[in-house]
Amino acid sequence: MAYAAKPDFEHNLADFGSARFTRLRPGQRQVLAAYAEQHLDATDLAIEMPTGEGKTLLALLIADHALSRGWSVAYLTGTRQLAERVEEEAETLGLDVVRFASKDYGGAKLDDYHQAQAVGVMNYWVYFNSSPIPKPADLVIFDDAHLAEQPLSGLQTLRIPNKLGPARQLYQTICELVVAHTDAYPGLRAMLDGTAQPGTPPELLSFRDWDAIAGPTRDAIEASPLVTDRALKDEAMYVWPTVRDHLTQCGILIGPSGIEIRPYHPPTALNTQYSRAKQRIYLSATLGSMDDLQRRVGGGPVNRLTTDTPLPSGTTGERLLVLNPSAEHPFDPNVLGWALAQTHAAGGRAAWLCASHAEADTLQETLTAYGQQVYRLRPGDDSMVETWSGVASGHLITAGRYDGLDLAGDLCKLVIITTVPQASSEFERFVVAYLGDASFMRHRVGQRVTQALGRANRERTDRSLYLGLDPSFAQMLADPAVRKSIPAGTEPTIRAALEIYDQGWEGSLRACAAFWQPAAQPSATAEATAPASPRRKVRPGRNSSGNSDVSSADAEVSAATDLWLGDHAGAAQKAREAAAQLAMAGETEHAAFWRYVEAHAHFDRGRPQDRAAARSALQEAITGGPRTTWFRRLARTVADLEGCAHTADDTDRFFLAWDEWRRETGARLDRVLSEGRALLTGSHDQQCEGLTRLARLVGAIGERPPGKEQSATDCRWTWSTVKRAERRVWEVKTVPKGEPYPLNRTDVNQLLGQIEVETKRSARTRVFGCLLTPATVTQDDAAEAAHDRIVLVNHGAAVRLYDVLADRLRQYDALCGDNNAEARGAARTRIEALLPQEDRWLGKLLAPSRGRLITADDVGDVFPST
Repeated sequence: MAYAAKPDFEHNLADFGSARFTRLRPGQRQVLAAYAEQHLDATDLAIEMPTGEGKTLLALLIADHALSRGWSVAYLTGTRQLAERVEEEAETLGLDVVRFASKDYGGAKLDDYHQAQAVGVMNYWVYFNSSPIPKPADLVIFDDAHLAEQPLSGLQTLRIPNKLGPARQLYQTICELVVAHTDAYPGLRAMLDGTAQPGTPPELLSFRDWDAIAGPTRDAIEASPLVTDRALKDEAMYVWPTVRDHLTQCGILIGPSGIEIRPYHPPTALNTQYSRAKQRIYLSATLGSMDDLQRRVGGGPVNRLTTDTPLPSGTTGERLLVLNPSAEHPFDPNVLGWALAQTHAAGGRAAWLCASHAEADTLQETLTAYGQQVYRLRPGDDSMVETWSGVASGHLITAGRYDGLDLAGDLCKLVIITTVPQASSEFERFVVAYLGDASFMRHRVGQRVTQALGRANRERTDRSLYLGLDPSFAQMLADPAVRKSIPAGTEPTIRAALEIYDQGWEGSLRACAAFWQPAAQPSATAEATAPASPRRKVRPGRNSSGNSDVSSADAEVSAATDLWLGDHAGAAQKAREAAAQLAMAGETEHAAFWRYVEAHAHFDRGRPQDRAAARSALQEAITGGPRTTWFRRLARTVADLEGCAHTADDTDRFFLAWDEWRRETGARLDRVLSEGRALLTGSHDQQCEGLTRLARLVGAIGERPPGKEQSATDCRWTWSTVKRAERRVWEVKTVPKGEPYPLNRTDVNQLLGQIEVETKRSARTRVFGCLLTPATVTQDDAAEAAHDRIVLVNHGAAVRLYDVLADRLRQYDALCGDNNAEARGAARTRIEALLPQEDRWLGKLLAPSRGRLITADDVGDVFPST
């Protein structure tokens, strides 16, 4: 076929003579017309089409035209299952395709692909890897485009997971190198000891600290079986040769689940599989902003294809989203029991979408303990989907996969989203914890929720239930930045979910039960989920404003790429440009992060004047900046560059924990705090639960160990200081009737046994016991036994501590206003003056009390008078 400057796609479709594909749908016709008129030679083009509107056929017709131009074509998908589906659809159309998989390339197939005689279909990991077999294509089609982020970033990301074996040994070695060099990262103590919880924010090492230990770290990695033992088949072996010579151009994040050594954005422009393409087309039903798409792919600017009239909304059948209406966490027995009950109603098969591998690991262990059959889907190996598809019942568990899974029809009727999908990597967790005004992360939440809601709804006849287990789902979905990223076709589902949520557990259970009723009663679900009162009058709505249209990604990606290449001057300039754009958009913390990258670029160049420029860039960033945790971290980096001694700020722990709690509860914060106070004054079991809320107030991690076997504690508190990880094991005593009896030796002995168990479990952590009691008098032998291992806490002291800190948190929340960095910084300044001024006050308050009971007055003395 001769090349036509402007193709006639309808004519081309007719030429195939396909019995199935006889004509274009209206949406396909609009998109292909716009492509032919305006975008034939576009370098990077994004095409967004609603689910069920036939974007695969559209892409195949574009691929056919590319072959007619003499272009080779690579069609990339998220899984082998989807690659097979594309191959099947192409064959039905009559288009020549060849499908590649790992270790399955053939000879004639490769030749047909390289000679532009057939479209090469494969998953992302086959095309993007350290030693790709298919040569770079002229046209690369990214189906479910966001899935490209994992293989692309993975090419330059050395991940060292904190799991048993050589990986943990290397993880601990690097952590030990850091704590031996500096005490600026208190969270590392708990991570090193294994007491840090999965949600603990990662530590971003300052470029100066990283530079100081990069040499020993390189030696440790080189000596690790993780990169030397081929039998382990760890991805680190393949990534390390790429990262080895760029260590100081990378950022390093250390979290409880692993260490990431990576560029700030993937330098994909340097990848020949990407850069040699004449055209790259990104397909998705949920593309989001072009700015963030560029940021995630790490390539060049992307243009969005637009049509003269809006596209049809798509046909996805019936779906219902129901959210956890309680304050209980996803894996709490009540919430998990609710989810498993829906699995039974769905016929025994469910797909679980987790935010991270650590979360997926925990879920896998939990479901296995419940006696459930689990099938774990891992990157690059999608055979588990096929295995799971062939069984009558079972749980498919994924990590960071909200797109690129086709679970339609009878394959899956239940999809469970465990936590709010706002962070799937250590870098994203860092952004959420420290760069609270980075709007792109809130946009990703809406985007990922929308993607998740399309997994089991692909056709008009599909009917599926979706559960959101995270207690913060409702607040997050009501966030304006999140809602702005949710397309119009999905908004009714989100709105219905929020209305069900407001009805509490009764409404949630009723909605689920109605959904599983026979199809002969189609109105049952609608009646069960209908709001109690009639809808209000429709209003124009609040005008959206703010920072969602900022376009800093091109400067960000250029800065990360230049730094990777060693072009320090170019990297510094581009990072400064990104910071200026973000500052203009009101993203103060996000802007300061790119001033930090600018300083990193200066510092890595290494000359005395460059070190001065690094210090100057950071000083400019923090001058007049708000007193948020991220700006406090930058201030310590400045002090370090100036040669001044500094230690970590103990109050950071407070505000990281409080901000996380505020994000999680939203408008429910006051109610949650009141509930916690009531728990702390209730029954034995309620007091144990109340202690977990008090732990969050003091900036610690509180947990109740599962079960109540012998020597199990009622509650554990864990937190880190610059010197060590601290743990307190709590034993709660109550008085069923009458006056409190004196604290006796038996009560103390029980707790001493628990301390022994916890000390053996966490050898590097300082462990003491806390005995919570209503007693006001201690028997002499009990006081002697508790003397140097237990702090005796009168119940009134715990309640006083709760009341004071709950009041401070309420004040902080009110002062935060619109929650921008400036408001949070001003609020922190005000509230810091009302918090204990003594460093490491919590460890001192909960140090062994030498047999004396800690009272409410003792707690009051710790806080400044108001």
